[in-house]
Amino acid sequence: MKELELFKQQLDLKVIEAEMKEHEPVEIPETHTFAGGVYIREIFIPAGTLIMGKRHRGKTCNILMKGELLLYVSEEDKPAHIKGPLVFESPANAKKLAFCLSDAVFMNIHPTEKTDLKEIEEEFIITEEEFEMLEGGNHAKLDENTGADRTNSE
Repeated sequence: MKELELFKQQLDLKVIEAEMKEHEPVEIPETHTFAGGVYIREIFIPAGTLIMGKRHRGKTCNILMKGELLLYVSEEDKPAHIKGPLVFESPANAKKLAFCLSDAVFMNIHPTEKTDLKEIEEEFIITEEEFEMLEGGNHAKLDENTGADRTNSE
């Protein structure tokens, strides 16, 4: 399988993401649950699917309810072979890449009172443009774009 070959080399997520966009997207059903100041995003991933998530601004609680994945949480790390049920934390700004070995149910959990999905994404997801500014050390430009106040955080 061509997808598995990706896991035997050093990753370049930009190249992989561009390649993935050349293929027909796989339908990934989502379920959204809101309760007591918590938002849960649940997805079903069919076996044989290569999937790449979005970058999260902060650490994120992840739950693999069922299934089996080869998972990259960082371009520098080797893939982890994980099986559900499993709870794990991914670091801030991680962009997860996984190959689904068996049908899987995967969840992200976020603390928020919001119920508007667009607002939730703006709060928890960092765009690739923002990430590149952050990686390049351009915090002033990033703060200007996001309205962040760093006076007390550094």
